[in-house]
Amino acid sequence: MTHIRSTLVAALLTFGAAAVASAQTATPVPQAARAQHQRGPGRHHGAKAFLKGITLSDAEKANVEKVNARYAAQMRALREQAKPQAQAMREARQRGDTAAVNALRQKNAPQREQAKQLMEAERADIRAALAPENQSKFDANVQSAKARFAQRGHRKGARTPGSPRSM
Repeated sequence: MTHIRSTLVAALLTFGAAAVASAQTATPVPQAARAQHQRGPGRHHGAKAFLKGITLSDAEKANVEKVNARYAAQMRALREQAKPQAQAMREARQRGDTAAVNALRQKNAPQREQAKQLMEAERADIRAALAPENQSKFDANVQSAKARFAQRGHRKGARTPGSPRSM
């Protein structure tokens, strides 16, 4: 009887260990899901969140696509221009050099301001491309996003504008 019990306990331990081991293996993320979170050419979806819950007519879709296409090249150029500074900032963060991070952040302020102005202009053009009933929904989505952004800044330990990210 003890032999059966010992065999049963050993089998359960083996299956339990196999379950834990299989749960800890990394599962590959499908390419489509990975592409959803990448930034790069053709991946500028910042204003897309403002269209959430809005059903666009074919004419509105065409107008929004024209606006996106008009600003895509400018945003791509800004990203390419900022790549060396972003790499330098990443390296400084990895070294733990907060003084260098702060200096790079101040140096890059004009580029960030230019990108902000470009995104605001794009948002205004997208709003203008919508029908009046959709403009009110768009405005509500913008206000909701601004409220979420402001709330995120008020959390305990949150980064304030102008301060370096925590390391």
